[in-house]
Amino acid sequence: MANFHLHEDPEYLVENVRPKRFQNAIKEFPGQAKKNRLALQTLSTYQQNCKQQTKQQGGEKVTRVPEKKAVSPVSSDELIKLKSVFKRRNVVTRLPPHESNEYDDDIMEYLNYFEKKMFKIKPNYMVKQDHVNYGMRSTLIDWLVSVAEEYQMNEQTLHLSVNYLDRFLSYISVIKEKFQLVGATAMMIAGKVEEIYPPNTSEWSYLTGNTYKPEQLVKMEQLMLKVLNFEINAPTILDFLLLLCSKYRVDSKTMYLAMYLSELVLLEGEGYLQYYPSTLAAASLVLARHTLFKADPWPPKMAETAGYSLRQLSPIVQKQHKTFKSSPFKEREAVRNKYSSDKYQRVALVKPRVLVLEEDEE
Repeated sequence: MANFHLHEDPEYLVENVRPKRFQNAIKEFPGQAKKNRLALQTLSTYQQNCKQQTKQQGGEKVTRVPEKKAVSPVSSDELIKLKSVFKRRNVVTRLPPHESNEYDDDIMEYLNYFEKKMFKIKPNYMVKQDHVNYGMRSTLIDWLVSVAEEYQMNEQTLHLSVNYLDRFLSYISVIKEKFQLVGATAMMIAGKVEEIYPPNTSEWSYLTGNTYKPEQLVKMEQLMLKVLNFEINAPTILDFLLLLCSKYRVDSKTMYLAMYLSELVLLEGEGYLQYYPSTLAAASLVLARHTLFKADPWPPKMAETAGYSLRQLSPIVQKQHKTFKSSPFKEREAVRNKYSSDKYQRVALVKPRVLVLEEDEE
């Protein structure tokens, strides 16, 4: 595998920093002290806590639905100062208006072309990794989901992070001690692409329990960008999913369930890396519509836009259905806890249906 020599002088390292004029405007709301934060621990500690929680529950999984916390009153002056700086994009606001868009088909055609050009993940890359495995990969992504939720990051940030991670591991062998550094760097780069004010290197160093210094994060960032050839706007499952949902006016619960299924795919990894993002997005939408008792899980017009028939998607839908059924019994619960909240209409608590799909093509 390739080796890269990075610059050793930290004076040449430059990072994206919040403008000074906004630093004085940062205020913490009452009751939001940094304590008991699931994201703020090293990867090994995070994995141990997940196992301990499972043992304490006697092997049975119990999904805790987050309770609504009482928010202390804040003056209108504080709200005015903070609104323009820290307003986060909601999932629903990323959807275009529910009206026909003459460019939808062109956008889908371009994304299909671009994903094949950018698809550089080797499905069997884990065979050449001597120090990491799929279990460690799932633990790392579970930790990244917790970090993304802690900082209210966009869903696209998570999808890009996993894309960078898999592409990097396809070409570079990583030792166990540096694996969390690779994952943190992947999300740091994705945050710079998607977020307004992403966590800087000092914050990421703190998130890893000060296991890695800011200089190490910047050096790994340089290495990762070289390996990725600076191609950091790869199409993701979320891109195709939101386009299909907006074009065909899919209701929010179905969309959230499809997003939940797609993030379970990211977490699983094994058995899904060989598929294009467009294929996984279509299969997630089929399974979500089937689970919520929609009349036709894959209408002809939707199939025509996506470019996949139900017969082509059937093997992937069956894999996702197995992943969906086993999700309550997994040790890694960050994705499930995320989609058990009211924000996502508690779609993670929906029970899977018996999978019976008509595969005959007309």
